[in-house]
Amino acid sequence: MVEDKPLTEEEKKLRKKAERERKRQEARDNAEKKKRFGLTPEKKRKLKLLIMKKATEDLKNEAEKKAQAKKSYLDQKVSALQEMSNLNEAQLVSICRDLHKQIADQEEAKYDLEMKIIKQDYEINELTIKVNDIKGKFIKPTLKKVNKTQSKFAKLEKLENATAGFRANLKSTGKDKFALESKEEEEKINFRDQLKSAKEKEDREE
Repeated sequence: MVEDKPLTEEEKKLRKKAERERKRQEARDNAEKKKRFGLTPEKKRKLKLLIMKKATEDLKNEAEKKAQAKKSYLDQKVSALQEMSNLNEAQLVSICRDLHKQIADQEEAKYDLEMKIIKQDYEINELTIKVNDIKGKFIKPTLKKVNKTQSKFAKLEKLENATAGFRANLKSTGKDKFALESKEEEEKINFRDQLKSAKEKEDREE
């Protein structure tokens, strides 16, 4: 078995130099790839302008299509009025009646469409609720914001009412605790006075 000879200092330096050169070349290659395929700030700005321009054109075309569709619908549903300067009263009344009938018919159709939309919205809402129930997802209720000060006052008022109710439910003993304490104190005072009077009487007799 042939043993590897230890590298000399010169060979070690050459190997390190080659490794550094290889890493530098990889860094240069990566930078070149980014330069070819990456977007510079100028390219990003131009791309953004092109996207905005295309979006503006699409919105404009969509608005024009809607306006054209609206015009075609009105031309189809509403006929042009004829010259009325040479018409007599009966003819004018007939035209007014026809216009009134057209308005009534359109209002009826509008009402039917509105009711249809309301029904569809209700059905969509019901289906959404069923789907959420199946998935186990529930819609969080909207929480009402309450003023902190009002909340504190409400808690204090509730506590006071509870305390008042507790006192009212206590069974009365018919005795006044404070009156009893006052009476005991008066008795103690009178006893002291009696002892003092007896002592003074003994002193006088001696």
